[in-house]
Amino acid sequence: MARLPDIVLDDRQFQDLVNEARVRVARRCPEWTDHNVSDPGITLIELFAWLTETLVYRVNRIPAKLHVALLELLGMRLRPPTAARTELRFRLSAPPEEDVLIAGGETEVATIRMGADEPVVFQTDEDFTIPVARPIAYAVERDGKAKDVGVARGVASPKGPDQLAFGTPPKVGDALYLGFDKPLGRLLLQVDVDCSQARGAGIDPEDPPLRWEVSVADGEWEEAEVLQDRTGGFNYGSGVVELQLPDKSAPMSVAGNRGHWIRCRLAEGPRSGAEAVKGSGFTHPPEIYSISGAPIGAMIPASAAARESDESLGESDGTPGQAFPLRHAPMLEPADGENLEVRNAESGDWEEWDRVESFAESGPDDLHYALDLANSVVEFGPAIRAADGSWLQYGAVPPKGTPLRFSRYRHGGGRRANVLPGTLSILRSAIPGVASVENPRPALGGVDAETLEAARERAALEFRTRHRAVTAEDFEFLAQEASPRVARAACVPPENGGPVRVHLLPQVDPADRKLAHEELVPTDDLFAEVAEYLDDRRLIGTTVELEPMKLRGMSVVVNLQAEPRTDLARIEEEVSYALYSYLNPLVGGRLEGLGDGWELGRALNQGELYGIVHAVPGVDYVKILRVYETDMKTGKQEAKPAGTHIPLEPDEAIASGNHIVKAEHREY
Repeated sequence: MARLPDIVLDDRQFQDLVNEARVRVARRCPEWTDHNVSDPGITLIELFAWLTETLVYRVNRIPAKLHVALLELLGMRLRPPTAARTELRFRLSAPPEEDVLIAGGETEVATIRMGADEPVVFQTDEDFTIPVARPIAYAVERDGKAKDVGVARGVASPKGPDQLAFGTPPKVGDALYLGFDKPLGRLLLQVDVDCSQARGAGIDPEDPPLRWEVSVADGEWEEAEVLQDRTGGFNYGSGVVELQLPDKSAPMSVAGNRGHWIRCRLAEGPRSGAEAVKGSGFTHPPEIYSISGAPIGAMIPASAAARESDESLGESDGTPGQAFPLRHAPMLEPADGENLEVRNAESGDWEEWDRVESFAESGPDDLHYALDLANSVVEFGPAIRAADGSWLQYGAVPPKGTPLRFSRYRHGGGRRANVLPGTLSILRSAIPGVASVENPRPALGGVDAETLEAARERAALEFRTRHRAVTAEDFEFLAQEASPRVARAACVPPENGGPVRVHLLPQVDPADRKLAHEELVPTDDLFAEVAEYLDDRRLIGTTVELEPMKLRGMSVVVNLQAEPRTDLARIEEEVSYALYSYLNPLVGGRLEGLGDGWELGRALNQGELYGIVHAVPGVDYVKILRVYETDMKTGKQEAKPAGTHIPLEPDEAIASGNHIVKAEHREY
C-alpha cells in the first residue's frame, strides 16, 4: 500500500538549528571564541536545538482539522466550488400552438453516460416561456423611407410594387421588417420566405451582404446569429432562415407600427470582410410573394447545480452561536433570493435575514447570519464576555422554538462540468413540444472547492492585506479572492490620478490546449462579482476599472524533420500540444511541464521555441520555425513574421493563435 506523503511545515533539523545558533553567536558575541563541543555554551545550544527539533516534529504532525481551525481564527474559510455555466438551445418539433414553459430549476439536461462515470447534469437557471408569436406587421424600407405592408393571420402577402424587398437597384441600408407583439429575446426564430431569386454579381450565397437584426431600443439594433439560410441570401429564392436572437428585444415604431422587430438589412459587404463588388452587390431585389415567422425554440442559460427550496433547518434553542447544517454540501455562493428565513412569532410570516462575512460589526438586534459554504452550515452570532464581566451579543439570536428554513440554495459545481459543445443532449424529463436540446457553446466556469493546501498559501497574503486594497498587489490578490473563477489578475497603477485598472483572466479547465477567445474573456456576471468585492475594499476616492486580460496572440508555423520510422501524425500532435501549452496565459511559460501561465511582460524569444519543439521525442531537427502575431478575437494573422524577439507590455501575456505543424521524413 502506498504511503501518503508527509506535510512538512518546518523542515529545519537538529544540525540546521545548531549551525544557525553558532552563526548568530559569532555575530553577536565575537568574544566567545571557544566553539568546541565540550564548551558548556555549545552544550546548551545543542540542548535547545534538540528541544526545538522535538517541537518541530510535533508541529509537522498537526492534523488537517486543526489547520482549518487555525485558518478560521484568521477569519478564513475554504472556498466553495463554482458551477459551470452555458446556454442550452431547446428546439421544438414545430411552431407552437400554445405557449411552451421551460421550468427553471426543474428542467434538467445531461450528458450521455459513459461507462461507470455519472452523467453531468445541468439545470436551467430561470423559467422561460416560448410563446405563440406570429408577425403583426410587415414593412419595407427603400432609400431611407419605411412603408407598411399589410399582414393577415401572421402572413404578409404583398402585391405589386410592394413585393420588391429592396429598392431598384438595391442600396445599402434598404431593409425588410417583421414586427411582433411579444418580446423576442433568446428565441430561435424561423422565417419562411416565398420569393423569387435576387440577382447580383460576385455574391457568395454562404456569406451574402445581409444583416439580420433585432430591435433592442428605440433606434438601436443588435445582430442575430444566422444558423441556417436556405435562401442563400435570396440567391436561391424561396426557403427558410433560422435565427438565434440576442438575449433581449425592445419595442420601437417602424412605418407607424409599434412592436418588437426583426429586420434584414442590406450591408456594404459580407460578414467575412471581403470587398463588395459594387454597393451591396445586388443588381435586382428579390420579389417577396409571402413571408412569415414563428419561434421554434429558445436559448436558455443553465448551470451545473442542483437546487433545493424551502429546506427546514429545525428550531432555534435560543442560545448564541448556534449552527445548523443543510442537507447538501458543498453549497454554491448564494444568488439573489437565496436567503435564510426565520418565522416571526407574532405575525407568523417568514422574515429574511441578512448574510454577513463576519459578526464583528453586528449588534444584538441585527438580523444577521453567516454561511460556511464549503460545509453548508448556517451560523448565528456568538456572545463574548467582556473585560468587566458583561456579555456582548454579536448579531441577533432567534428566540427559542422559532422555526428556520433556507428559502433556496444550490449545491454541486466543480470543474468536471466544463463540458464541450454538443455534449449536453439528454432531456431527463420530457417537455411537450420539445424535440431536442443541445449546448452550442462549451460550459465554462466550473471550479473545484479549495483545497487545504491552497488555503494555506492564501493565508499569508490575506493576513497581510487585511481586506484593504492599497497597493497593486492588494488589488490583484483581492480580485482573485473575489471569485474562484478568476485565474489571474494584473493591476495597472493609476497615472496622474486616473483609475486603477485591473485586468482579469478567467479560469478555464482544461487549459493545456488551444483556447478560444471567448474562453479568455470574463463574463459580465464575473466582472460584476469582482467589482462588488473590490468596491467594498478600495480606499475612498479610488476608482477601479475592470478589463479583460491583455493578451498578445502568437501563431507558430513549424516545418520539421522527424527521425526515421516515427509516426508523423503523433509527432505533429505532440508538437502542437507543446506549443499550445507553452504559449498559454494560464499554464504556459515553463519549459518542462505545465506552469502558472505566461509571466506578464516577459518577452518571447524565438530561440526558446526551438527547445520546445526539439524536446518532443522523434524530432530530428527543425527546418523552418516562424512566429506570427495574431488577433485573438478575429483569428487574423499578420502577413509578416514577428521576428526573433517579441517584447510585451508590462501587463500583457501571451496566448496561442492557430499553430501549424508539418512533419516529414528525410528523403533518401
